[in-house]
Amino acid sequence: MMNKKSTGLIVLALIYAFAIILGVLFFAALSPLLNNDLLTILIADVISTVFVWATGLVFKTASVYDPYWSVQSFIIYLLLLIKYHNWNVGTILVLSVIFLYTLRLTGNFIIGFDSLKYVDWRYKMLKEKSGKAYQLVNLLGICLFPTLVVYSASVPLFIYAQIGTFSYLNIIGLVIVLGGVLLELISDLQMKKFIKTRTDRSQIINIGLWNYSRHPNYLGEILIWFGVGAILIIPYPQYWFYFVGAIINLLMFLIISIPMEEKHMREYKPGLDDYKKQTSMLFILPRKKVEEQE
Repeated sequence: MMNKKSTGLIVLALIYAFAIILGVLFFAALSPLLNNDLLTILIADVISTVFVWATGLVFKTASVYDPYWSVQSFIIYLLLLIKYHNWNVGTILVLSVIFLYTLRLTGNFIIGFDSLKYVDWRYKMLKEKSGKAYQLVNLLGICLFPTLVVYSASVPLFIYAQIGTFSYLNIIGLVIVLGGVLLELISDLQMKKFIKTRTDRSQIINIGLWNYSRHPNYLGEILIWFGVGAILIIPYPQYWFYFVGAIINLLMFLIISIPMEEKHMREYKPGLDDYKKQTSMLFILPRKKVEEQE
């Protein structure tokens, strides 16, 4: 007999399979009309997102959307390679590193997932603050906003799927992406170890990378999307303006994600202010003494 976790994961897999099929059907239907692949991808992506959001209403949890962030870019890039028949060393290497990114992030979600009743603390907070307007906040803020951020950061991938060939310059972007994935992986493992060994929830992590950066996992995510931009833009500098997606992603972390998380942490971690004074927000830097910050 299946447990709640297994049942929930099967349901999520079916939801995402239908979302992919829906996106592909709309892409195929709209392509001849719009004659603009980037716009068509965006519309199909938004439609798939709305579908996932709607299934979240059925199961009464916004967390149905959580894996979308990690699978969106890989699935679209793979489907574009199939469409354009652009299989070469460069596009396959890019596919491989994006797969590693997707595998790590989706795997991390699966490990932490316990059932369809799971709700992220951020969603609970937004529900409390928005009241009756929560489902609108859910659609626009929890689902569509991240979809649009990831889409904008993934545009270099979509262009590379069509025109990309292997260049040794690609290695720079590939190394940055791999470095970001490794940084996220190490950060996650260290956080899990800390949570298992801590004696009190009020304790602040001060092991490994977290001793030198307050958000090394976010730094990894930021590096990944700058690496994706570099894969296209370094060998094709005429597309320099597509770095805007990586910049939007960076600003999302700086303006929304990090302040929100640290405000939440302050509620149950009284030592957070000292930790912030001593520890770099993103970059891996030596810790400073509190006295030096006064």
